[in-house]
Amino acid sequence: MTLKHWTLVGGAVACLITNAAHAQHGQTDLAFPGYSGFLNVPSATVLTHGQASVQYSDQAYINTRYAYEDGYHHLHNLAGTFGIFPNVEFGGRLIWDRAHAGRFKEFGGIRDLSANVKLQAPLIPKEWFTLAVGAQDLGGETGDFESFYAVAGRQFGPVEVAVGYGKPEETPRYLDGAFGAVSYRPFPWLNLIAEHDSQDARLGIGVTTPQGWLPYGLQVKGKVLAWDEGDTDNDRNFGSIGLSMPFGNAARKQRLSPLSEVAEVKPAPQPAEAPKANVAAVVETTASTQKQAQADAGKQTAEAIGEQLASAGYDRVRTASDSGTLHIWWENNLYNRDERDSILDVARKAHQAAGTHQQAELTLLNQGLPVLTQTVSLTENEPYQVIRQFAQSTTFSGAEPDWDFEGSFGPSWKPRLTLGPSVSSAVGTEYGVWDASVALSSELAFSLWRGALASARYDVEFYETGGDFEKGGAFYNSRQRTDLIEAEVQQTFKLHPQFYTSFHAGRYAIDYNGAMNEILLLSPGGRHAIGFIGGSFSHTDSNMDDRTQALAQYTYYNPNLGAQFTVYGGQFFAEDNGFRIDSRFWFGDYALTLQYKNTDAEFVSLGWVIPLTPERDHQFRYLQVKGNADWNYAVQTRINEDANTVSFGGAGVVTSSNPLQKTYFNRGRIAQ
Repeated sequence: MTLKHWTLVGGAVACLITNAAHAQHGQTDLAFPGYSGFLNVPSATVLTHGQASVQYSDQAYINTRYAYEDGYHHLHNLAGTFGIFPNVEFGGRLIWDRAHAGRFKEFGGIRDLSANVKLQAPLIPKEWFTLAVGAQDLGGETGDFESFYAVAGRQFGPVEVAVGYGKPEETPRYLDGAFGAVSYRPFPWLNLIAEHDSQDARLGIGVTTPQGWLPYGLQVKGKVLAWDEGDTDNDRNFGSIGLSMPFGNAARKQRLSPLSEVAEVKPAPQPAEAPKANVAAVVETTASTQKQAQADAGKQTAEAIGEQLASAGYDRVRTASDSGTLHIWWENNLYNRDERDSILDVARKAHQAAGTHQQAELTLLNQGLPVLTQTVSLTENEPYQVIRQFAQSTTFSGAEPDWDFEGSFGPSWKPRLTLGPSVSSAVGTEYGVWDASVALSSELAFSLWRGALASARYDVEFYETGGDFEKGGAFYNSRQRTDLIEAEVQQTFKLHPQFYTSFHAGRYAIDYNGAMNEILLLSPGGRHAIGFIGGSFSHTDSNMDDRTQALAQYTYYNPNLGAQFTVYGGQFFAEDNGFRIDSRFWFGDYALTLQYKNTDAEFVSLGWVIPLTPERDHQFRYLQVKGNADWNYAVQTRINEDANTVSFGGAGVVTSSNPLQKTYFNRGRIAQ
């Protein structure tokens, strides 16, 4: 840059800081490379926790490896970035030139899938400054976009300033040394940007639809590079368009609150005191009558709430009244996204029909086994949780009250049909930008008796892109198949309030007959769980392809952050050895997923969990049809290798369609 250009940028910065009195709250947008920032320069902040941003731009910096001239080119650039954790954003970026040109047959230009991560330092007061470090193209094989950077910034009303230093794998290019940027928002919808990305000076404009114009917190964002000049590019124009919104429905979710949150606990109402002169006579003549009347009223209340729950669609409902406590046992097949919604629903119904009861003891069943017990106060304006613990009954022991009502919405063996798509895809490979094989998956399950379940899953492939998933194609072995995928029977035993084991036998992974065992031991609060999942499988056609799976498992769930981590280690289904880390970051009924696999190769993936069923499912008396409440899709890339060999990745775990965590423990979210 010439002195004239530095003077221009410096003058712009000075003018913007002078106008800092017109303060507007800063917003977080994506830069062209996909991380939060300005044009090319990253900001010193990350996307807020739960924010999801998707952006398409036409700018990419390419080197001569792909027969392009060094520099910026108008290419397709799609990025998705999420505030996946407080002070952490993670994203993926896909760049391509020609979408369908197979590079082994014709030149299709660049086609690259990469992962980005940025961490903002906690504990630093914002009135001081913010500090962040990040990596672009994390662990990428080719290193086309790999870089590491550190950046510090400060907000001055409507002005945001950032300075930093970067080190890319391929030089020279942006973030190759010192960089800096400043933005000015005279209005919430307008952003004026000036930056020097270590190679070029740039000026740009960003626009954002104001908050509240669109539903669900959605905002449309766009940027235009209006002017640039420097070492790598001059007088080029690029643009981007994107969407930003809060991910999930956490803001609308309600939970059963602890009684300790009530500012003032009201004492239970006491009967009026009789005149002293008549006390003895009243007690003598009416005590037994009152006791019997209260017992009869309690029984009527228990019968009424039992009938109400069964009519609402709950299964295996049992209710009883005992000395001021209303006992309710039920099995939830309505709130299949999150069973905590069912607990709140039953607690509210018990509160409305409390009668003379001071509290209700609610016990959630799954497949007939008592899993969780919560004691709820019924004397406040709404129900509050008093005690929460794992249900004490086991498969072989446990006392039950004398039930006043037992009923269900239809038979306990009612068939339950779950529908949803099943997708195999390859993203950003030498064969195409997105190749996919899609099937309709249908699982039919029957509850046999306490802890016993029979299920079968059948898939029908109905769509595929191009010919790469056809016979002879590169991804043929990973296609979705029209076939019986799984058929099994399982028996679960509850050996202790926190210790379960389940035995499975049947057909798995289409071509294997086998038997499995799953063990799970939970900590008293339910946040930690250790377990084992192992099995022996024989191929239906080839004795040479018999397999053994033996995996230790550890899960941690933090309900305050909605963060869930599961580590598998040992021998996986393909008999590759190593470990795998699955993480989910829950935002209500939706989740973002991160996965790391390390066996024969290393892979990272970013995905999401979307429930394909309503918050409250419907039941017919002899059949239930529902969507997949746990449908997930992820984009995976191979890392830390010199060659970008196409692979769907190892570390595969064969489990039942109804494993312990999913069937009994709300997909691992039993802690509170």
